[in-house]
Amino acid sequence: MQNPCRVALLIGGLLSASSAHATDSWVIFTGGETPNREAWVVDAQTLSDRSDLVGFLQRATPAEQNAYLKQLRRRKPPKPGEPVAGPEPVYEIQVNTIYENAIKPNRLIRKYWVNCSQNTVDMRMSLVQWRDRPMEDVPPERFEPRTEAIAPWQVQLVRFACLVGPDPKAKVPAEMMKRGFLSIGDVGLSPADFIWGDLWKDGKRPAFTYRPTDAEMDRTERSLEANLARGQKETTKALDESHRAANRVGRNNLIDLWIGKTEQEFVRTWGTPDRVEIGADGSRTLYLHRGERVQGLNVYGHVISDVNNRCDITVLTMDGYIRDYATQGAACAQQLR
Repeated sequence: MQNPCRVALLIGGLLSASSAHATDSWVIFTGGETPNREAWVVDAQTLSDRSDLVGFLQRATPAEQNAYLKQLRRRKPPKPGEPVAGPEPVYEIQVNTIYENAIKPNRLIRKYWVNCSQNTVDMRMSLVQWRDRPMEDVPPERFEPRTEAIAPWQVQLVRFACLVGPDPKAKVPAEMMKRGFLSIGDVGLSPADFIWGDLWKDGKRPAFTYRPTDAEMDRTERSLEANLARGQKETTKALDESHRAANRVGRNNLIDLWIGKTEQEFVRTWGTPDRVEIGADGSRTLYLHRGERVQGLNVYGHVISDVNNRCDITVLTMDGYIRDYATQGAACAQQLR
């Protein structure tokens, strides 16, 4: 038998930051005239810090990428006047858009990344709850492009995230109201009930005519989880590549020849790795080293000589084939030839 609450529970379980589904909701903008009114509601409990590494790698110039990679290799703060680059901090927040018009969705449930310094919003997840058809899980390729916050609701979203993000104590209702934010507290799984019950009392709420089956809900749930996993995989891939590039000392012609060959062939030639790590995406990272670091000590235990002939090698494999590598150490040019 179909569970009538399952739609709300599915949405809440996959998009809400609170395991108990409690919310701290705020109306940030309303627009339109009846019967075409719209309302935008955010949940402050979903507001969290993020780092837009993927966006930085896509937009940065080669000089900015090199400066960022150099920073990753440094163990000390940058010197005065040294170029500083890297991903800018962003805030992730969940936004519900509720529609009065019966031919529009009941609501959109989306997550955005808000960049305060760039005044931009970037959609990261989108779910459409229709009244007359199944829920629609929007794939990433159909997301709205990253855009400057110009529309009134976007301006308010940036203001909310950038005002509350740095200081959770900033949510003083009287001060927030001066900026156009209305606190509606804990509205449970859907803010649409509050909007219709308290703001749109003069309107007639369209009825839900579609009732999904459990099988359809199972498919929706699997699709949502697959999109979440895909997004995490892309972020992890970019982060891994950034770390590999940061540790790479140039390129090595000898290891370059192994790109595209099998891991089995590589191990037969180079020997068993000192360590192997298996990634969440099924990749394997092989760690090897060549040479040694030898320190000479005097009778008091003080270092009187330090000869570092060690070269650390990191090899990334996917589906059994060599995809990339990194080397670290001043002796790599001598050890790998």
